[in-house]
Amino acid sequence: MPRKEDARQNHHSVLESLEKIAGKNFVTDRREERYYYSSDPSVGEAHTPEFVVLPGSVEEIQELMRLANREGIPVTPRVGGMTLSGLAIPYGGGIILDLKRMDKIVEMNKDSMYVVVECGVTIGRLKTYLEENYPNLWFSMPHAPPSVGVVSNALIQGAGQVSLGYGVNSDMINGLEVVLPTGQILRTGTCALGKSWLSKYCLPDFTGLFLGWFGSTGIITKASIQLWPKPGFRDVLFYKIYKIDSTVEVFLKLTKSEACEDICMFSWTGTSGKERFHLTEKPEEVPEITMDVLLNGKSREEIEYKKRVVRRIAEDLVREGVQIEEYARSPQIKKGVLMVPRIFPFMDLLQGGGAEYLGCYIPPEMTGTAYKKGVEIAKKHGFQYLHFLRPLRTGHAVCILHIFPFNKGDPNQVKGLISLLEEISEECVTMGGVLWKPSPTLQKIVLKHADSEYLNLMKKIKKLLDPNGIMAPRQWMPYKVNNSHRT
Repeated sequence: MPRKEDARQNHHSVLESLEKIAGKNFVTDRREERYYYSSDPSVGEAHTPEFVVLPGSVEEIQELMRLANREGIPVTPRVGGMTLSGLAIPYGGGIILDLKRMDKIVEMNKDSMYVVVECGVTIGRLKTYLEENYPNLWFSMPHAPPSVGVVSNALIQGAGQVSLGYGVNSDMINGLEVVLPTGQILRTGTCALGKSWLSKYCLPDFTGLFLGWFGSTGIITKASIQLWPKPGFRDVLFYKIYKIDSTVEVFLKLTKSEACEDICMFSWTGTSGKERFHLTEKPEEVPEITMDVLLNGKSREEIEYKKRVVRRIAEDLVREGVQIEEYARSPQIKKGVLMVPRIFPFMDLLQGGGAEYLGCYIPPEMTGTAYKKGVEIAKKHGFQYLHFLRPLRTGHAVCILHIFPFNKGDPNQVKGLISLLEEISEECVTMGGVLWKPSPTLQKIVLKHADSEYLNLMKKIKKLLDPNGIMAPRQWMPYKVNNSHRT
């Protein structure tokens, strides 16, 4: 029998098996539906899966993983597909597991302040659920579309509106339920004891085996997410800062005051629409940075007290020669800034459907250096720079986003942007930082700098959990997979 016919029969056999597991309505191999899952807005090269499966239960995921492991079929998990760095592109073809059907809120504990959610629960769904049922609690919400998954955002170590005080969203996981690539279930944290989802204290903690691995060690099916008291009152102060070096002095003092809920800083290119974005140089009278200082409190009096603290810090800095100036914005803009999650309008400033940002977590004292390097490298490659900066965990680190809308249909722009991202990544690691949710291309730069024993342990963990190398090909530790099922 011809080899092509063998492949066709094998494909049909796998399709039938997938349909038996998840149901015919939730499995497809139609070209147009597979195409939808082949890419995201990033510069990541498109790869089309052979099958798309939408499982509805943990048991179905177990059966799917046993089938994939047995047949050597690559598996890539996905929820919203909005990482903007190619983390949900099925580089090995095979199966895309779209987890959006698994959207149950499993348990709510208002006293211990946690909620247990399935992997397909989105930030929009959880936000609505809490507002309708527990309005005095909220969770750490990324400033992202409502279709973004709560669990997947935590697993890529995203940040939310409470991250200045409490850390990034992976810090807020109490425990996980995971289907391993071989089909077994692993639970981490106190849920491993079968009693509650309270915490990852005080056990040997396996949760980290799935944080930052981008789906390459297993399918997370449930997670316990920490909640926080929702403030009754919120307000914002707006500042202009004319030099990037002054910005470092400003936010270091503000974070140490512990008066601020959040601090968001934007380069001048990200705040005034297309006209300014397309300028090649900043007008002299325009500040380099605008800064939003978010405040919360239990009363208006507490908000006013915190305003006085922030303004006193700003006044002291002015006396020291720092060019910082408070300014007013319209009620409409202020309302938008106070939204959680808030809307950032600067990702659609170019036509062509491309948007990518390189996130770096850097030492606070390196903020000015990182910003200037980003500007220098962007100009070198012919891109306008656009930055977003945010201190985390009371100033222990700073997240700097180098943001680049681009035209996906222009091969020269795509090639130039890849080179730009690689160059900035090298600089970030050199200055003591780490890349946030890097693409597979940029993961290689991280691993190039990593200690050899760190790499050896990564390989051992990956081999232990995923012995046949089927999970999320090209994410961190790719293993050779059986490509007989690729189209």
